[in-house]
Amino acid sequence: MDLFESLMQELDEVSLQEFVVVARRVWWRRNCFIFNNDFKHPKSVIREAHATLTLLNGENNNITTSPSLTCRSPDVWTHPPPNWYKINWDSSVNKQKYQVGVGVIVRDCKGHVMATMRHNKQMYPDPLLAESYGALQAAKLGVDLGLRQIILEGDSLQVINTLHEDRDGLSSALMFLYETKVLLKQFAKWEISHVRRNGNVLAHVLAKDSLSISDLAVTVEDVPQCIFHLVQ
Repeated sequence: MDLFESLMQELDEVSLQEFVVVARRVWWRRNCFIFNNDFKHPKSVIREAHATLTLLNGENNNITTSPSLTCRSPDVWTHPPPNWYKINWDSSVNKQKYQVGVGVIVRDCKGHVMATMRHNKQMYPDPLLAESYGALQAAKLGVDLGLRQIILEGDSLQVINTLHEDRDGLSSALMFLYETKVLLKQFAKWEISHVRRNGNVLAHVLAKDSLSISDLAVTVEDVPQCIFHLVQ
């Protein structure tokens, strides 16, 4: 974190984005070797990072909104079926501090709060990147809790549509969503759904509040103070 804060003071926005993308590719190369035994030449990091920077804006713009899905999306939160859990997430950004805040809330078929997560992450504060990272963190929380049947729900239609699609890509947002889809396969049953902002208020408040904490806060069968007045 100290390194990133120093870079924020020294680098302009373009250079900082280049650093984030290269660091991401280094991390991706390491995971490919550890988990897939796939060794990539170090030069591929720079080559793929360059391709990512070239395609980042274009690929993000290609994540389009579906008008038909917008019309069908509910405006209020709805209960999941019996023996299912609904995991709602939302993300916020602080562009001045290069921070992304993620809020996640897990509720059962009766609407009871089973768990929450607030996560403050130092990263490039792009809204689409933040929502994609939030989806990944929401899926990870479900896996960590040992849930078997889940509905992953958010208010970013771009992210929801992309999770439904069978494709990956070079941009950081698409890589986060690819990892999310890999994690979803660990559940016995899972669904992805879109809800409008009014139906995602608790996750939104958690995301906003996460920008005020230092790192990570997880609660199990407890309600954080920031949403206590909203939970009935």
